[in-house]
Amino acid sequence: MRERVAIYCRLSEEDREKDGPDSQSIQNQREMLRQYAADRNWEVVAEWIDDDWAGADRNRPGFRQLLYEAERGTYDIVLCKTQSRFTREIEMVEHYLHDRFPRWGVRFVSVVDHADTAVRHNKKARQINGLINEWYLEDLSENIRAVLTSRRKRGLHIGSTALYGYRKDPDMRGHLLPDPLTAPVVQEIFTEYAAGRSQKAIASMLTARGEPSPAARKGRGEHPWSASTVGTMLRNEMYRGVLVQGRYGSQSYKTRKNISRPPSLWYKVPDTHAPLISQTLWDVVQERLHHTSHTIGKNPPSPFAGRVFCRTCGALLCVTTTRGKRYLQCSTRHAAKAACTGAFLSEEALQNAVLQQINTLINTYNVQIDLHSAEQADQTNLDELRARMQEQYRRSLRLLYLDRAAGRISESEAQTLTEQLKRDLARLRAPQTESEGPAQTKHTCRPLRTLTGYAVQLLIQRIEVGRRAPGSRTVPVCIHWRF
Repeated sequence: MRERVAIYCRLSEEDREKDGPDSQSIQNQREMLRQYAADRNWEVVAEWIDDDWAGADRNRPGFRQLLYEAERGTYDIVLCKTQSRFTREIEMVEHYLHDRFPRWGVRFVSVVDHADTAVRHNKKARQINGLINEWYLEDLSENIRAVLTSRRKRGLHIGSTALYGYRKDPDMRGHLLPDPLTAPVVQEIFTEYAAGRSQKAIASMLTARGEPSPAARKGRGEHPWSASTVGTMLRNEMYRGVLVQGRYGSQSYKTRKNISRPPSLWYKVPDTHAPLISQTLWDVVQERLHHTSHTIGKNPPSPFAGRVFCRTCGALLCVTTTRGKRYLQCSTRHAAKAACTGAFLSEEALQNAVLQQINTLINTYNVQIDLHSAEQADQTNLDELRARMQEQYRRSLRLLYLDRAAGRISESEAQTLTEQLKRDLARLRAPQTESEGPAQTKHTCRPLRTLTGYAVQLLIQRIEVGRRAPGSRTVPVCIHWRF
């Protein structure tokens, strides 16, 4: 009775580069193995092929089917060109060639390196072949890793697909270009979030108008936009022109499973591609992400979101609504009354208290500050004051950008105010000469009439609210300013 044989052929990309396009082609392997079987009067009952699969990959479809049929007793012999075509791992050599195949009554034969499980003294040769192939895999893995690391450090993009908002440069390998279809969507997401819209609201807006999500554009099905997708994009530094790679890495060359890597192991290279958003918009978005809203129920975000804390226990104050009026209360006391005496006051009262302190500071500075008066302070204090005022002008420019993005002021008004602020900032930076003499005009600010979340974000670092004393109508409020 003729012995039944299954032919297995495999070719990976590294084999093509190592041995040329013809020496180990699938067709050549197949013809060699067919002739080898015919010369020995073996009956070829199956042929399994894995083209462009690595020898360390245990999930090769042809390989898995070969093992399945071998366990069922479909054939008597597994025939390969070399032992490395079957596997490059010594662990797999021991598991199948020296354990499973003998149990299943299957013989393994390789033509070139003369591996044959029917020959007892051939076992050491098979083990040596397995060890050599294992070393080859390790060296190959290290070489590939070194090449990829070098490209990452040089600021070259090595991903198979470009990040949403970009496309691969057809004329320069490893370079990204803004995608005219998706880049405006990225810019809209950042602008809308900076203007006060929530991540969930942005996702709903994009889904409602039929904008394909990043997953949908990659062909992963009909995936709608989600708040987590928007949040991930808002935190991605690549949109400000910094190439970030190496967030994930494989545990070993023996598995394709990736694990997340700590930020200290990421590769960050600035100015590798055109940013889709400005640094100013990035800073505003990151600031808001760090101070997200803390509300209970369906209350809209408070302008003080993430800024107001209980002086007693240090917990964040949350927003509640009673009879249409919004209140801020200690989240610890809200969860368990006995845990904290708690802080409690209306949002309107807090706004009035903060506005009063801001306008008091404005009026005080208007009266006392003269940037060029020698009688006011010595040169050291003057330099410190100049630096603080320059920083305040930069914050004002950022606030102006947000007002324009939110539609609170027109484009012409924004342009006029921006030019005025830039002129004032230039005057502050310019050194004063003796011929100019001391200026007699003072820096003036207009009192605030309303308090927005952007103003709170730019001026206030933290607000602490205490418990009202018995018999008092005043709730203690302590403001920690950014300046």
